Amino acid sequence: MTKLFFILCLSFASMAQARLAGEWTGWGNWTFKGEPPGTDCPTMQMKWSESADRVSVDGGLFDCGVVAMHLGETAWKISNGHLFDETGKNVGTYDGANLSVYMPSPNEKTTIQIIVKREANHIDYQEVWFNQFEKVYVITGRLFTSGE
Repeated sequence: MTKLFFILCLSFASMAQARLAGEWTGWGNWTFKGEPPGTDCPTMQMKWSESADRVSVDGGLFDCGVVAMHLGETAWKISNGHLFDETGKNVGTYDGANLSVYMPSPNEKTTIQIIVKREANHIDYQEVWFNQFEKVYVITGRLFTSGE
């Protein structure tokens, strides 16, 4: 019984330490203006890394058949649960399992919001491209890790 209790404590402790770092693979959907049905993304891959003061997307690919997006490196500095871009601007929050960040898009009139929520061995990913009038793209996904 003591051994089982110890194993359960270790399991909960490792889940409490869950971070975004690792390689993630899954699937999702890409919609125009957030309207269904959108385009299925049977292959979504991301690689995240992090340290005590930095979290980053190190690359990835969202392959959605008719449209695809290659992810380059994007990094944020972490300080007291807040995320800062390369200019030092406060752009979001991160608590080790939940990330929410705003960033510019290639189109100066459009902003990107990324929300990532980690639970156990998966993350729920949402990326919304929007302007002052409407959502332009909504990309969602569920990605899994091998247990990092």
